[in-house]
Amino acid sequence: MGDPRIPRGRPRDPRRVLHGLLTSPPERVADGVELLRGGLTRTMNVVLVDDPDGPGVVVFDTGEQGMAPAILDAGRARGGISRVVLGHGDTDHRGGAPGIAAAGGARGIPVLCHPDAVAQAEGSGGRDYWRPELLPPAVRRFHAVMHHVWDGGPVVIDGTVSGGDRVAGFEVVELPGHAPGLIGLWRERDRLALVSDAFYMTDMWGRPQDPALPLPAYNQDTEIARASLRTLAALDPLVVVPGHLGPLRGPDLRDRLERAADAPLG
Repeated sequence: MGDPRIPRGRPRDPRRVLHGLLTSPPERVADGVELLRGGLTRTMNVVLVDDPDGPGVVVFDTGEQGMAPAILDAGRARGGISRVVLGHGDTDHRGGAPGIAAAGGARGIPVLCHPDAVAQAEGSGGRDYWRPELLPPAVRRFHAVMHHVWDGGPVVIDGTVSGGDRVAGFEVVELPGHAPGLIGLWRERDRLALVSDAFYMTDMWGRPQDPALPLPAYNQDTEIARASLRTLAALDPLVVVPGHLGPLRGPDLRDRLERAADAPLG
């Protein structure tokens, strides 16, 4: 028997254990910017940015629904979440948003997106324009299940942001094509870009790959997506945080993005 004079440690909260299974601890990406990697394979990215306009942080994208408690914990550790900005309204990016918004009590935590993304964020989460019949049958079945795992359901949008607006020291950049109203956040002083799904670093099965355009099956318009990726490359970023895996870094980043924009899709 242990010495009764030595206080026993507090039992581990099973909820926090689960949060740890679904989401890795925050990792620093740049000044005032942290990345949370979620999902069992750690391929879902959520970014926390210090908010100079208020206490706490802005959350960019919300990954899958099971990440919401870990996002809230990470936000509380940095003074709370002032607002959520969705890069677009697809299921694996709005997934945690309903749970985060509800945690704000009667006032809620406001959720914003581009005006063109509102219908998807509040509605089907991308299902209106996806073409799963273009996918191999096994991938189609896999994604049909996983989108229900990822998605927290429709979320009420409290306001919108558009190209040229400022969010937590970043400029909103419009990068449509993969999804209606897809946006990125660009910080000129350190050439940092947060770009949601302007490109993919995972293949159809979620395995790592070089930067590439999203598959046509999940694009609203692939040629517009190509143009948006060229727009991103033209910013000449030094660090890019996509919606999955990454970040990408280095002086050759512009060339890599341009090659991805020009590459044919099978």
